[in-house]
Amino acid sequence: MKFLAKAAAVLLVTVSLFGGSLFDNPYDGEKKSEYKYEGSSGAHYKYDLSDPSDRIEYSTDLDAQMNDKMSVSPNRDLDRQMGQFGGGIDPND
Repeated sequence: MKFLAKAAAVLLVTVSLFGGSLFDNPYDGEKKSEYKYEGSSGAHYKYDLSDPSDRIEYSTDLDAQMNDKMSVSPNRDLDRQMGQFGGGIDPND
């Protein structure tokens, strides 16, 4: 139980430091898109894998996983080198 309390405290501090996400949301109120997150490289992703709930959704989204496996975008590697882990990359990026 103490472990969960410590983990929750660390998560709270992390969320407050990073504003809830390591990705910018370029569609903030402008339009709805399934690719809600943008990495520093400019690649768009459906999921922010630093968010536990997005990680769970991604684990059940076979299309998003296939997009990632088929992607040849160098932007994805750039984002990962910067510690940004998006899932379900936009195939048009």
